[in-house]
Amino acid sequence: MKQASNDLTRGKPLSLILVFSLPILLGNVFQQLYTVVDGMVVGKHVSTEALAAVGAGFPITYMLTSIFLGIGLGASVLVSQYYGAGNMPKVRQVFSTMHTFLLLISIPLTLLAILTAGPFLRLIDVPDDIFEPSKLYMIIYYLGMLAQFGYNVNASIIQGLGDSRTPLYILVASSVLHIALAWLLVVVVPWGVAGVAWSTVISQYFSWFLSVIVIKRKYPQLEFRFFNLKIDKKCFVDSLKVGLPIGLQNALFSFGMMVMQPWINRYGSVYIAGYNAAVKVDGFVFMPVTSLTTAITTFVGQNLGAGRQDRVKQGIRATTILAIGLCIIMCAVVLPLKDQLMGLFTDDPAVVEAGNAYLIRVIPLYIISTMQYMLIGILRGAGQSLVPTISTLISLWLARVPAAYLLSTYFGGENMHWCYAIGWVVGLAVLIPYYYKGKWRSGMVTPRRDAVREEETPDAAND
Repeated sequence: MKQASNDLTRGKPLSLILVFSLPILLGNVFQQLYTVVDGMVVGKHVSTEALAAVGAGFPITYMLTSIFLGIGLGASVLVSQYYGAGNMPKVRQVFSTMHTFLLLISIPLTLLAILTAGPFLRLIDVPDDIFEPSKLYMIIYYLGMLAQFGYNVNASIIQGLGDSRTPLYILVASSVLHIALAWLLVVVVPWGVAGVAWSTVISQYFSWFLSVIVIKRKYPQLEFRFFNLKIDKKCFVDSLKVGLPIGLQNALFSFGMMVMQPWINRYGSVYIAGYNAAVKVDGFVFMPVTSLTTAITTFVGQNLGAGRQDRVKQGIRATTILAIGLCIIMCAVVLPLKDQLMGLFTDDPAVVEAGNAYLIRVIPLYIISTMQYMLIGILRGAGQSLVPTISTLISLWLARVPAAYLLSTYFGGENMHWCYAIGWVVGLAVLIPYYYKGKWRSGMVTPRRDAVREEETPDAAND
């Protein structure tokens, strides 16, 4: 197993985190290509309305999937802690339990999502000129929910073992397929919005099936059986302790995005298209930070599981400095090129202007969000999900949403985007005191390696 994965409890922390995070970064780039390619193809080859339609339902789709993806992330934290503690039987139990749960829940959730697509779009006041294509895109997209859950739980488990390369290879193959299909089904076969939706669904099933094949061949120790459905009660409860707060945080966060969406939609399809394109550019800017956040979560989990708190401190300091530096560099590169980047999605000057209004108000203050994300990743690696959840919800509901309403009402749609930085500051104010108290270091969900050895010693003596 250790030949296929990475033990992050030995070696120089920064070097290990860099090696581990680079494949995650590249994987995130290819994953982001899914939405970027969709936007570029429909924006350039269909219409501005199609570009708006593809992104209009994102808060809804994210809300319906986020709880279960959060639980999968909780499983990844448990795997990293058990792996750091040298407890492979528990790693296998977590894997089989999470795989079974997400498979069983995905089918009823898919049916619910399809039935509620139209009502949710009405709820967020999607303009009539993009309502039907938005609904069509969402319904087709939901058909890939099973594959999305399956792949994400597989990738989360693999990353928890310290292997960040395998998910990268899968995403590269899947992204290449998606780009080819999007071009084929929109430009060659003029299916419009439906074409990019089907290209996404097909690519998601491809990545899921490929991850299953890779796990069976590369990680035979996990004893994966596709239809061997088993749920270990303790592993399931422990995964919920870590993952459910993350999932609820994501769900309530996306619900907050839904609350804000009508304020965006009331400015019309041009504004919506500019906003959706800018968010795709924005995703690339912050990608190095999110990749390092994933890496620090696994690093903290493994080293706390091994009882190496000295290494945790070293890794946190080095990674935080690196994340801030990368954030500054990305901002300095992207802002001067904002017109050219927006031009990848549209030839409409009004759409470019609407997107730039977002970029110049959000990206320069990303250093605040970087600190918030790093603290959240550190605390999650220790199995502490409640405080990050509280921080995110306070940031959203007590700061960002009210600020968005006030700014849009009194200063116009363009200045509404300042609400993001206001929310980040408030969220950081919650996280910093808790982090420096240090209680999170002793809040492990799983026993440390030394505790596991103590439990195993009497059995060994009896044998």
